[in-house]
Amino acid sequence: MENTSLNIALLIDSDNISPKYVETIFDELKPIGTVTVKRIYGDWTLGQAKSWKSVLAEYAILPVQQYAYTSGKNSTDSAMIIDAMDVLYLHKVDVFCLASSDSDFTRLAARLRESGKRVIGMGESKTPKAFVSSCDSFRYLDVLSGEADSDVSASDNSITPLRDIEQEILSMLSQRETGAKVLISVVKDNLQRKYSDFDERNYGFSKFSSFLKSFDAFSVVSDSERYSLYICQAYSAQRAEIEAYVKEMLKNRGGKMNIGEVNTKLLERYRDFSVKALGYKQIKPFLADIDGVIIKNCDLILKK
Repeated sequence: MENTSLNIALLIDSDNISPKYVETIFDELKPIGTVTVKRIYGDWTLGQAKSWKSVLAEYAILPVQQYAYTSGKNSTDSAMIIDAMDVLYLHKVDVFCLASSDSDFTRLAARLRESGKRVIGMGESKTPKAFVSSCDSFRYLDVLSGEADSDVSASDNSITPLRDIEQEILSMLSQRETGAKVLISVVKDNLQRKYSDFDERNYGFSKFSSFLKSFDAFSVVSDSERYSLYICQAYSAQRAEIEAYVKEMLKNRGGKMNIGEVNTKLLERYRDFSVKALGYKQIKPFLADIDGVIIKNCDLILKK
């Protein structure tokens, strides 16, 4: 649950954020806390001022003037960065929201986090991964406001692929005791720590439980008004099939095979094979856990 007593500093880069996203920005920040600092940066002598005028008044956002002294150079960035550091030391702020799709704020986000502040980034789905990853969490404004293409979650490289999400969840579940259930709130927290931009809404789901139910590898169950997650029987059966296949290969090869060759054969037979999804970082410890086999140097050997 969010701590709604947190003080938030909202800093908007007008060169990279459209006025149409302002309502979405404030809607996203409302459950988190109170926006006590609201500033937007740009050269207000240019035409962009007209589109922002009514929005600034409605949301009481303070416009900060920054002249574009050199053509083709973005002076807004430096003004926003300097102001952010002033706010860090002069105001009682718990959270910084940096609204921009510009990777130039990557180091600023990292610096604010080094000072113990939570950083929320907001921008379009075109935002470079470096800036997204430097924030504690990142929201894609075009996706949340319905402005993005309908298939953006499937095609845009900035959004974490569903396959990566599935493997991370399976890895999380596989590290626990067989049959153990995990609260989906814990699953979501872990995903958000791993992927700063994770949000089920990026994939077209309004609820996290509905998002999880779209996968075949695990099941969602309700228990006293709380939802838990566990690996489904079909996936457990697949692991047993993989282990049986490994032992059958060893038997047909005289009881001994190179580990690298075993891995190659598994990838050939199971196109989606991944030791990470099984809870392992490398193929060797996975093979070592198969009953009836041992590892010597780089070879997998069938026990006699």
